[in-house]
Amino acid sequence: MVFVRAGNRLMQFVCALPLLGVLAACGGDGGEAPSTTVQTGMVSGQVVSASNNAAVAGATVITTAGSATSAANGSFTVAAAVGDRAVVHVEATGFAEAFPVARVTEGQTTNLRVRLLPTGVVTPVTIATGGIVTVPNSTARVNLPADGLVPKNGGAAAGTVNVAVTPINPAIDVNLMPGDFNGISSGGGSPAPIESFGALLIDIRDNSGTRYALAAGKTSTIRIPLGTRSLAPPDTIPLFFFDESIGLWKEEGTAILQGTAPNRYYEGTVTHFSYWNADRRSETVFISGCVRDANNQPVPNLLVETNGTNYSGKDFAVTAADGTFRVGMRRDSMATLSAIEFNLQTFTITPVTNVVNVGPSLVDFTVPDCLVKGAIPVTITTSALPGGIVGIAYNQTLAAAGGTPGYVWSLNAGSGPLPVALSLNPSGVISGVTTTVGTTIITVKVTDSVGGTATKQLSLTISPVGAPVAITSPSLLPAGTVGSAYSTTLAASGGNGALSWSFVSGALPGGVMLTSTGQLSGTPTTAGAFSFTIQVQDSGTPQQSNQKQFNLTVNSGPDPGTLTVTGAPANLNIGEAFTPNPQLTRKTQNAATFSIEWQEGSTSPNHLESLLLSGNPTDDLQEITFLFGDRGAAGILFCRSSVNVPSINPCLGLTVNRLAGTATFVNTVLVRDTGPIQSITLNGTLRFTPF
Repeated sequence: MVFVRAGNRLMQFVCALPLLGVLAACGGDGGEAPSTTVQTGMVSGQVVSASNNAAVAGATVITTAGSATSAANGSFTVAAAVGDRAVVHVEATGFAEAFPVARVTEGQTTNLRVRLLPTGVVTPVTIATGGIVTVPNSTARVNLPADGLVPKNGGAAAGTVNVAVTPINPAIDVNLMPGDFNGISSGGGSPAPIESFGALLIDIRDNSGTRYALAAGKTSTIRIPLGTRSLAPPDTIPLFFFDESIGLWKEEGTAILQGTAPNRYYEGTVTHFSYWNADRRSETVFISGCVRDANNQPVPNLLVETNGTNYSGKDFAVTAADGTFRVGMRRDSMATLSAIEFNLQTFTITPVTNVVNVGPSLVDFTVPDCLVKGAIPVTITTSALPGGIVGIAYNQTLAAAGGTPGYVWSLNAGSGPLPVALSLNPSGVISGVTTTVGTTIITVKVTDSVGGTATKQLSLTISPVGAPVAITSPSLLPAGTVGSAYSTTLAASGGNGALSWSFVSGALPGGVMLTSTGQLSGTPTTAGAFSFTIQVQDSGTPQQSNQKQFNLTVNSGPDPGTLTVTGAPANLNIGEAFTPNPQLTRKTQNAATFSIEWQEGSTSPNHLESLLLSGNPTDDLQEITFLFGDRGAAGILFCRSSVNVPSINPCLGLTVNRLAGTATFVNTVLVRDTGPIQSITLNGTLRFTPF
């Protein structure tokens, strides 16, 4: 069960199943040597970087039955022992290790897409003195005792080791966490679902690559950054470490919540190094349902998933021969329900049914209608073709999504021709070596396995051999200020075709993002000196790239000011209007929530929490959120009113007059007709000190 409620994440996992797609996670610290097994199946897929989905070549993939090395396009195939929890160890230079867990069937192939997270900060530490390792722009920290490290497998110790600390944020993307969010409690027993509130990988090696562990009798204090969508993270939480030999989390110790928002963290003491996770056990309800195709026939062996909407978590199940399934979600919560498939052409997970909103519920339930495979029409997802170079082999695979996979590609009737000596095969691969310079417009067509089609016009430019791509911007970037908008555009020369920029390593200032066009922009939230490496890549075939380290200083900003909200009734009846009445000091990334709850059978609500306003000190208010609940036999019903939060559908609008110091709102909140609440009108004026 994949249930997460956390704020910091890393790798990607989805329980692997025969002939179905899996998104892999990163795992613990170490791996078993391959051993021979009689019954085996195959594991096949692709290794990519979690930062930009670029293929990772040269990654080592190891199971107990064999090993392989990923090819230039990241693909691999390796034998694996038959079983429900075959652990696949994936490791590549510059990335955190991955340990996806796969279900392997004899004579069949399990498909994996393994996303490797770039290694976090690496700090040299002298063993004799120990030290504290921190991560820029994070509360992550590891305290190493003096004379506290020894080679993990014995032998003489080096004087200095390299300590890699990588925080994990599962609230951003649950697919980036190691394992499948099942854990074993300290007292033993069967694996059970857990929720994560943040995790941390600690990997220590010397210059020869030898791993290090804590010496006998030594301990280390670690800080795991809190990352959660929960309004009330627990003050004390169990710690779990990831056991890569079985692909499960194991409880060991506790951690205490410390710090002040937004820089809160769990601090605890550990006796060994691995992936460490701040978790609590999750309560689960199960959804029963079915999947049918467009002809109303049951669809077996299809992966069905739930994805939390008011919690960060997922769960997975496979449809039976009659198309039925039973899949979990967090109790008393909401999620989306859909079915997905693994696209063997693009190594991606593709939704193949309609998406249904489910929950909240306190008990197991059945969805009234079957999911329909093929309800999503086939579309061509390739947005543009990279350019090619005269005399150099060109190879590009087209991609599609939706419909019923089993895609066949061709040039559409009336399309312009491909460049001389290039061809498109039925698998969607455009390849060949051309000697002609110029731009060609073609129209490609994809047909799915049930006859659905889609077409798209694309241009392909073949260029002469060009100069190597190079970054020309100076290493020292213009300084920024906390709370003030920042923007600078990086420059490069050479290469062929369009240039694409990406982040490689280091740390960008909080609030600042890099676009693919080379623009660094945003509103910095943290002062300090930041160093990071950026890459530019052209779109020729083969592609050329260049990397450069940059330095950016962010200076402190002005006082963020204060916010006062006035006028509110003590209680509110259905259909009435209200204005909230809390007060708070407005700070960067300030956050809180105003919540109203109706007890079952009551005609008026009780105020639960104060109003939440969030934003930054130099811009308009960015979000006002109202959370409503009907806690009774129908469960809890939620509705949010938001601004600039694309992932949440606003009920109605909000107007902010920053100069006048007011924010007005008029909203009619409609809730599902499954409980006593029908609708409620929200309106009022929030007054704050202009700044």
